[in-house]
Amino acid sequence: MPSEGKPQPIDTAVIAAPSDVPTTDLGLLADRRERHTARIAGQAASDGAGDVLAALALGAAMRRVVEDQEQHLVRDGLRHGATWGQLADALGVTAPVQARAAYTAWAQQLPGEEAAEALHLAERGEGA
Repeated sequence: MPSEGKPQPIDTAVIAAPSDVPTTDLGLLADRRERHTARIAGQAASDGAGDVLAALALGAAMRRVVEDQEQHLVRDGLRHGATWGQLADALGVTAPVQARAAYTAWAQQLPGEEAAEALHLAERGEGA
């Protein structure tokens, strides 16, 4: 286990689905996923399907964390005057409308005033 001293919840959790993941710390998630993929590759004793399911679930959890962080950064970019064209380039998507659609879907799930501000920023960044 990578944790020094007392094991962290990520070290001891039984993971078979993203909802089983006890943290959003990408470093801890990546480390745990690497341990499962190493076992799958035969570098250590494997739990077979358990290691595969854990690696998949951890990957899904990591994507969700990164996607959420990206949308927060898009919001920060809009606050600082970035255009949808610039944001799309930074995200590696081919069209500003793709970046805006993903951001708008994320913003609509935010609570009350936070959603209102995020959606207002989406409109303001139209200078693609």
